Amino acid sequence: FIPLAVKHGADIRPNSYVTEIERNERGHVSAVVYTQNGQTHRLACKNLFLCGGSVETPRILLLNELALNSRQVGRNLMAHPGLQVWGTFPDEVRPTKGIPGGLISQDTHRPKDADFAGGYLLQSIGVMPVTFSGQVARGRKMWGQPLRDYMRQFNHIAGINILGDCLPHADNYLELSNELDGKQLQKPRLHFTAQENEHRMNAHAEKIMRDIWAAAGATDIWSFQRYAHVIGTARMGLSGDDAVVDRDGRAFDVPNLYICDNSVFPSALSVNPALTIMALSLRTADKFLERETRRDA
Repeated sequence: FIPLAVKHGADIRPNSYVTEIERNERGHVSAVVYTQNGQTHRLACKNLFLCGGSVETPRILLLNELALNSRQVGRNLMAHPGLQVWGTFPDEVRPTKGIPGGLISQDTHRPKDADFAGGYLLQSIGVMPVTFSGQVARGRKMWGQPLRDYMRQFNHIAGINILGDCLPHADNYLELSNELDGKQLQKPRLHFTAQENEHRMNAHAEKIMRDIWAAAGATDIWSFQRYAHVIGTARMGLSGDDAVVDRDGRAFDVPNLYICDNSVFPSALSVNPALTIMALSLRTADKFLERETRRDA
């Protein structure tokens, strides 16, 4: 996308960080103040697209008290349940080979025997030794010689994991902390705790994955709890009463502000978010251009 944007006239300014968003007397965005290589710059703008992700987007909005009328900025923080199950096989399986996540099953996308809302997919895992050794240290409390001995079996170890739905919850949110960063701006503080629905989903998935690995001949089967992909915090909706942006990514409170990243997701379904982020970006761009064309007609 970046080479395509440059081809059409985009000016890429690396190592830049937004510190302030200015507004005019009507409350519209009028300029962005940013630092680059220690220098402060001001850039006037007719429209602003905020694409900082589920942490930096709400942080910038909160720092500038922007688009806050719905009281949803920073709320509804979500992360995909990503429980892993590992096992050791008598034959070499070489977990670094092939495409990571190349085998996917959606049989559990909406399991009939579920005692939870939503579902999850199952997928294979590709992992490098250094990354895996860190997981073993955390998940199995192995250090020193026991860790070295276990890692010598690396080419005989394989894993599967889930990618599950996560429900928005009032206790999971982002706020500004009192601690300042190097630019003297408040750092973000994240609050996230897996809720009952996620616990039930993980228990359901762990049993299935352990059964799969046992049937495949694995021994020394163990699980590793994890969560992946920060999602939510500036959700999309139909009304400014309970959402930050509309279906086109346009802020309800600030008509020339668009948010175009995973912070606008109102839910966290059981798939990787990257393609949806790309699709929403293209759709937001199309809707913006349609609006501009009508306005200029």
